[in-house]
Amino acid sequence: MSAVAIPLGGVSGLTPDPEWTGQSESAKSLSRMQEDIRRHLLRSFTMASRAEEAHARLDDLRQEASVQGWDGYGAKPVDPLAYRHAWSFLSALPLSAPIPEVGADSDGEVALDWCFGGRKALTVSIGPTGRCTFAWMNGQTTSRGTDWIENDVPASIVFALAQLARAAKSW
Repeated sequence: MSAVAIPLGGVSGLTPDPEWTGQSESAKSLSRMQEDIRRHLLRSFTMASRAEEAHARLDDLRQEASVQGWDGYGAKPVDPLAYRHAWSFLSALPLSAPIPEVGADSDGEVALDWCFGGRKALTVSIGPTGRCTFAWMNGQTTSRGTDWIENDVPASIVFALAQLARAAKSW
């Protein structure tokens, strides 16, 4: 069973489709209940509109950066697999998380950026293999790393986002 709820300061993201491996009747029952909750949340105007806004930004980016040289300097188009992984990433974000700015890197990867002001920022680049490279700063503290999308937001990125949001007290 892969984790569907992403704890982040007392909130959870329940929008990704769960992938269950349990075969017992109890596991199947839990899977059905969790899917019912997920569908109920997504029917909520507030939750659905936030998810739709994030996905609309990603769709706009894919259209804007769909051809070689879209930036006027020879940038590669957004890779379809990077787009799919970014879609999954955005779907798995905690429901109360700020929606990131969405951009494209010149190598075809999708870039997600959060700015909290005052040297508080997180940037994530998502590639076609599901690899996420990220860097964040919180005042004088900086960190960077690489992680992988596997049906959820990598814990290292959730941690960074939680730290920044807590420090900015805007979440």
